[in-house]
Amino acid sequence: MNLIGKIFVVLIFAMSLVFMSFAVAVYGTHQNWKKKAGDLTKDVQRERDNFAKLEEEKKKLEEAKDLEIKAQNDRLAKLETERVELEKQRNEKAKQLEELFVKDKAAVAALDAAQKNLAKLTTEVNGLRTEIRDAHGERDKHFTQVVKLTDQIHQAQGDLKRLDERNVQLASQVASSRKVLEAHGLNKDMPVDNIPPAIRGKVLAINGDNLVEVSLGSDDGLRAGHTLEIFRASSYLGRLQVLRTDTDRAVGKILPGFKKAAIQKGDDVATRFKVS
Repeated sequence: MNLIGKIFVVLIFAMSLVFMSFAVAVYGTHQNWKKKAGDLTKDVQRERDNFAKLEEEKKKLEEAKDLEIKAQNDRLAKLETERVELEKQRNEKAKQLEELFVKDKAAVAALDAAQKNLAKLTTEVNGLRTEIRDAHGERDKHFTQVVKLTDQIHQAQGDLKRLDERNVQLASQVASSRKVLEAHGLNKDMPVDNIPPAIRGKVLAINGDNLVEVSLGSDDGLRAGHTLEIFRASSYLGRLQVLRTDTDRAVGKILPGFKKAAIQKGDDVATRFKVS
């Protein structure tokens, strides 16, 4: 075998190896397309089943959504009804409040009229008291004149003696009355209307303007302008002048010249202060 033959032999061997490699590669890459198609058919069917399930779930979800929307609409309708009812109640309350304002205004007007009427009646009562005192004075005067004339007719000397004795007795009574008035801080020239009754109460509140609220009022006979003494036990604290009175309480201002110590809630007040 010459050199060319050897070369062809080598080439043929090399080409055999190459074709053998191609054959092995083709066999390695060979697939069963029928089986593959069957697997794909199963996958498609499985996907279709999944799609059908998803469609069923979608339908259920849409139905649930529709039910939820209906429930929401029902709740909205109910809330709207409640809102209308609440608005109606609010309007009714507003109307009632307006009526109460009108009634309160009428009550205030009636109270003002009552206070004016009370002031008028108080003035009339004071006038009647003055007339009664004058009538009593005239009656006493006439009675004295009648007694004097009768005594002059019947027993001038005896009546004179009795009148002297009566004069001594009256002088003693006047002296006793003067002592009683002085003991209570009064005098014979003080008007009767300015004399407060003998009452006693408590300090209810104090503010920074020297105003004091006490537990005595017009029902107790207290009037604006009356003075009250403030004390604690046997310690004198000061004097206040009544500025305004209600039925069961009054407000007064502490008179600076009479203040002796700090005044507290619960201190005693009275129209007279007497150390026991």
